[in-house]
Amino acid sequence: MVGLSLRRWLAALACAAGLAAAGLVAARYAPLPFPLSALTPPPSTVVAARNGQPLRLFLAPDEAWRFPVRLPTVSPILPQLVIAAEDRHFYSHPGINPLALFRAAAANLAAGRVVSGGSTITMQLARLARPRERTLAAKLDESLAALALERRLSKDAILERYLNMAPYGGNIVGVGAASTLYFGKTPDRLSLAEAALLTVLPRSPLRLDPVRHPEAAKAARNRLLAAMARLGIVTDAAAREAAQAPVPHALVRLPFDAPHFSQMARELGGDAARIDTTLDPGAQKTATDILRSRSRWLAGQGIGSVAAVVLDPGSREVRAMVGGTDWFGDARFGQINGATIRRSPGSTLKPFLYALAMDQGLIFPQSQLLDIPTSFAGYTPKNYDGLFLGRVSAEQALITSRNIPAVRLLNEVGPTPFLELLRRGGLATLDKPAAHYGLSLILGGGETTLLALTNCYAALADDGRALPPAILAKRPAVRGDRLFSPEACAFVTGILTRLERPDLPTSWERALAVPSVAWKTGTSFGHRDAWAIGVSAEHVIGVWVGNMDGTPIAGISGAVQAGPILFELFRALEPRGSKPAVKAGLNITEIEVCADSRQLPGPDCPRRVTATIIPGRTRLGPCPVHRRMLVDAATGERLGPDCLAGREAKTVAVAEYPAELVSWWRSVGIPFETPPPPAPDCAAAAGDGLQIISPSPATVYAVRPDIPDTFQQIALTADTPAAATRLSWYVDGVLAAQGAPGQRLFWHPTPGAHRVAVADDQGRSHAVTVHVETFAAENQP
Repeated sequence: MVGLSLRRWLAALACAAGLAAAGLVAARYAPLPFPLSALTPPPSTVVAARNGQPLRLFLAPDEAWRFPVRLPTVSPILPQLVIAAEDRHFYSHPGINPLALFRAAAANLAAGRVVSGGSTITMQLARLARPRERTLAAKLDESLAALALERRLSKDAILERYLNMAPYGGNIVGVGAASTLYFGKTPDRLSLAEAALLTVLPRSPLRLDPVRHPEAAKAARNRLLAAMARLGIVTDAAAREAAQAPVPHALVRLPFDAPHFSQMARELGGDAARIDTTLDPGAQKTATDILRSRSRWLAGQGIGSVAAVVLDPGSREVRAMVGGTDWFGDARFGQINGATIRRSPGSTLKPFLYALAMDQGLIFPQSQLLDIPTSFAGYTPKNYDGLFLGRVSAEQALITSRNIPAVRLLNEVGPTPFLELLRRGGLATLDKPAAHYGLSLILGGGETTLLALTNCYAALADDGRALPPAILAKRPAVRGDRLFSPEACAFVTGILTRLERPDLPTSWERALAVPSVAWKTGTSFGHRDAWAIGVSAEHVIGVWVGNMDGTPIAGISGAVQAGPILFELFRALEPRGSKPAVKAGLNITEIEVCADSRQLPGPDCPRRVTATIIPGRTRLGPCPVHRRMLVDAATGERLGPDCLAGREAKTVAVAEYPAELVSWWRSVGIPFETPPPPAPDCAAAAGDGLQIISPSPATVYAVRPDIPDTFQQIALTADTPAAATRLSWYVDGVLAAQGAPGQRLFWHPTPGAHRVAVADDQGRSHAVTVHVETFAAENQP
């Protein structure tokens, strides 16, 4: 037995000596058996607010909690304890400690099992970089790797990497994660008791888990403290006091603020250890509290979700984003970000159309728009209230969110230019051709997101400059695209700031003076979404209300559900109020225009009003409504220059309103002034230069009672002299249509004989009689 024991001792000593000798020789030549990148595994991610406060922490790609730290940021007591307990000669050996290996081999042989590894900190680091079964061959590999590491890294670098890779139980890796999850602090603030626990925990993370095995963890910690006191690393008094400290009984709850925003920031920032953002924690808490309170109010109305976005109007930095009020509410799709889902924007795009039309010179705030029944190749938009106002100013049409004037304006501007502008403004989800949306685009026929829409509104507060929203704190400089002129922005925001709003519930109307807000509401197709977007001097805020699954909601309205939340947010974020800065140097001037046509007044315009325009951009022409014409003094009929002989003529001022407006007035019984029809004999005499082509007196026309009148039209065309610039068409003496020569004009016929006449602005006219019959179904072949 003695001989056998002696042989084991000699074998162990020879093995240790061999390891040492081989290692020293190989250290100069052996390559590192793993890449250096293995010593820096991917970290967990901390998403932080603009003040540095952590918002949410994300696991590393390998599902570990790992927060790398630099050695100087660790409390000095921890490295002292680790070196004293694990590798007393760390700063003097070349990576392996032959004496420690001899002692470990002897102890293991004496016990008949592995009771000591003899590993240096460098060898432990090599094992952490490439975990393997604990065999003699693995020990040799670790030794060689340790020697190679010592040639490549400084001692402090090795110690730092060890502290960042040491296991602390479960998926907690490194002192950064251990300090955070066990003690809720950074490693620079560790106490002696805490540092002692983190020193012994990597030896057996499962057995010494302080949460599951507090007594074992405390005993191991206190043994270490006693040993350190004997070595003089700490005083006896400090060791005794630290030994009385409790061990953590539960892991610290990690921050979980702004989860939807943090998730978005993580996706943008990738797997970086830290992602600094633009979020304001105060604004986020305010918005979250308000939306959580309001969500209960909305739930009583069958509405499951609400989201809000708060931006800085100049930088476009996101100050708050509440994508939903219940992240863990599966029934309400809590983890879906309501700020980024695609939904119909309802009427919220109208301000952009009006600003574009102003920049194109088509309108100014006081322009007259028509709010009458209108059909566009079968598309017949309706107003929200089902009513028609006839004539309405552009500013009133925008304030009251009239649909028909907006659709008519889009038809004039063109869907393609408008869609291109929206895309330049960041509404990238409008990704189909203009033909797909058609004129319904202005009423919510496309889809956008709350974040993109709110950011687009910020352009109205920033002189028309488009910028993408900023979520990450440091983003490359972006040169903004110019969407609108400062003048158009001033017009639109001025209109939207007015207090007298029909979509504003009176219960909170008086609160709007502070702060001053330009705002717009919208309700989507199918009553699925309610919106409210507002712009002040300090914030741009957007609110969306609806159900994540798109379930319709009876009675939902942007004014009723989203509007109150919008202004509660403004009042909370701006308690002292804010007033927009008065902008100087705007190219805006006031002029007088005709009250009826809102064009340049002529001598026969009976009333004038003041209009604000953009000089050099706003297109104005002479008033087309009020003009003079020759009439027969006896009959009052219109005369041309070629039929004055033998008649007493006089000049009268007449008002000639647009034919479609006249038709609507007539249908609802509104009285109006109409110009005199041409004298029949004069029309025939003056017809040499003006000839009706359609309708033809030689054709008998038919109308079908089973087809809507909208689809039964007869074209009005005439052979026109070159000098003519305007044609007026009359049916049975009543103005039916007006337009330029060549313009497509139509008449909706009714059964019977009709006298159709046309007159141009040179006094020429021509008339024909046409016959219209009812098409009988039994006459079909």
